[in-house]
Amino acid sequence: METKTLTGGSSSYYRLLIDKPTSGGEPYETECNDCIEALRMTYAEGNAFKAIWRIAAGRLGTGKPGTTALYDAEKIVFFGERLVAEHTLLQNFHP
Repeated sequence: METKTLTGGSSSYYRLLIDKPTSGGEPYETECNDCIEALRMTYAEGNAFKAIWRIAAGRLGTGKPGTTALYDAEKIVFFGERLVAEHTLLQNFHP
């Protein structure tokens, strides 16, 4: 089994072919980071989204090498707690 070298750049496990778009049209490829930027996610939102992406990609056999679903689930909890704290602060600051 060949080991992939992780470089910190764009990686195939963050790409996804949409072969049957919900709204019709031609198949296309999307990247996790493009979704994050298009939705203007915050740092915490983007990191939670990437962790969810990696868990789902792992089920397809295209996940990030060297990580586990548990590791990514723990990241989701960590960044989820940061989001709760952030939105609690905002709610209390702007009632």
